Amino acid sequence: MSEVSYLEDAFHGLLPYEQDEIAQSYMNCLAKGLPDSQAESKNILIIGCGIAGMVSAALLRKAGHKVTIVEANTRVGGRIRTFRNTPQKRYFEDDRLSAEAGAMRIPDMHKLVQYLIDYTGVEKQLFLNKSISRKDALSEKIQTPDRDAQGNVDLSDLVATGNNLIHVNRRHILRKNYELEGSDINELLNYGLDEREKYATASELLEKAIGDLVNQVQADPKTAWPKIIAQYGEYSMRRFLKEAVVELSGDEHLSENALEMIGVIENLESRMSYSFIQSFIELAIIRPDTAFWLVKGGTDKFTQAFYEKENLDDVTYLNQTVNELYLCETTGKVRIKTEVSHDIESRLEQDTAVAQLLSDRSWDEAIVTIPFSSFRMVQVWPEISQEKRKAVRELHYDAATKVLLEFRERFWETRNDIYGGGSVTDLPNRFMYYPSERMGSSKGGVMLASYSWADDARKWDSMSDYERYCYALNNVAIVHADHEPGADYAIREAAQQKIRDLCVFDPKKYRDNQDNIVGAATVSWMNDPYAFGEAAIFYPGQLDLLHKAIIQSEWPSTETGKARLHFAGEHASLKHAWIEGAIESAVNAALLVNENELPTLKRD
Repeated sequence: MSEVSYLEDAFHGLLPYEQDEIAQSYMNCLAKGLPDSQAESKNILIIGCGIAGMVSAALLRKAGHKVTIVEANTRVGGRIRTFRNTPQKRYFEDDRLSAEAGAMRIPDMHKLVQYLIDYTGVEKQLFLNKSISRKDALSEKIQTPDRDAQGNVDLSDLVATGNNLIHVNRRHILRKNYELEGSDINELLNYGLDEREKYATASELLEKAIGDLVNQVQADPKTAWPKIIAQYGEYSMRRFLKEAVVELSGDEHLSENALEMIGVIENLESRMSYSFIQSFIELAIIRPDTAFWLVKGGTDKFTQAFYEKENLDDVTYLNQTVNELYLCETTGKVRIKTEVSHDIESRLEQDTAVAQLLSDRSWDEAIVTIPFSSFRMVQVWPEISQEKRKAVRELHYDAATKVLLEFRERFWETRNDIYGGGSVTDLPNRFMYYPSERMGSSKGGVMLASYSWADDARKWDSMSDYERYCYALNNVAIVHADHEPGADYAIREAAQQKIRDLCVFDPKKYRDNQDNIVGAATVSWMNDPYAFGEAAIFYPGQLDLLHKAIIQSEWPSTETGKARLHFAGEHASLKHAWIEGAIESAVNAALLVNENELPTLKRD
């Protein structure tokens, strides 16, 4: 009888919290501090003041260590960033409005970040991935939803209306008609599906393809994941959908048209060439009934509140780009060289002095929390291991671009009866999300008019901000215009203009004044000079090939053998693109610095 293969500790992030003893140990550290240690007080450098850098700094300070945080940007929070009006920049006509450039939804199942949100005291409410009734949208369930016996949010009482839209192949339908049992998808959306496929939605076809693996993971994740990684680790999403459906179910191959529909409607098209495992992690763990939260007023209120509560301002140096990281040959201490990121006249003398101060200082150890895409630009000496260098060079970071538009009327609510959730189109906008906050308000709101990834995002990245707003607004108008399907051009154009007229952003008004646009905001994370991409997203094979190297520490001391260079950030976890992953990695790095024994998974 062959020995059962159990999930390695390095891959614990694949497990649900209830079965992840390592994550549970991390929670104990957040609540009670790092365990006692024989380690002497150290002087620690932390590069990057995103949530990973903040959490590791806070834990180490409480454990008696000294910390210094160096951040290239002029703000804290990293890829947690919120657009709101400031004295320096006016984004929206309504000063009360805000919109997310980065993290916008936080799964209820991500217990570490949920704990820290509650710890800071910022307010939260449900983020809706589905459209619900006006009655439910205005009810207390949005603030205090029902919970099951295990304390998890239960969304069963928040019934989806299906009033959100699907606009593909020049067909325009309500989602509830698409999901109606027995609907002929070819008649509705003109996808040319095979006879055996035409009565199934994209989600049903996808569920059929991955259902057996999902069941294995849900039954016994600690033994299922190693087998799945071994068998499908080198598969792309497309290869899996082309080949594995037959292997797993004995069913026929999915047609190319079915693959197209799955890609478009389930938001997989731009990532079909990426790792199947990467997509399956999301599909297997985050299910349609998964509850999400948002931070009221903006996610950056959470990071700012944590930063202030932990008094990190007195140890943080902003506007300092690290361009050299090295060990002093005579002392064995960590040193850096920085340059001022932005020449801001009011603080240039101070920032220049800080850069000199930092170049004169030294530290016992360092934690690098910036993305590898950014770390790639830092000169490091002595060299780190070959495996780590490979990971820094090859780890893939994906493009993600958002375009947000302010409307004076929440027309999606008043005219389309859409409260929360999103609509999908094969037009360049791809996915549109309606604000879950302030639903039912008589005032306006900010729609996430376009949220795209990978190649879909790169098309937007080639445009100026002004051009993005113009194209995004036109496509919003096309998707939401109210007219008969066969209406002529003049009628369609008039209906679309009614939507455009509700937008605060006016293309004519700002054509010659593009530096002062109000009513819109946009971000390209691939073009961000500190992020170099939205998040780490594995190519086929990279989970097994790179992950252990990503998380391993470097620069062992010749005297003690203990490492002096550690790594954290969402990329140093298996919850890529999620705040939870950044927090997990931050606690792990703090434990390493504090010389604690690392927690392990239980084996049956």
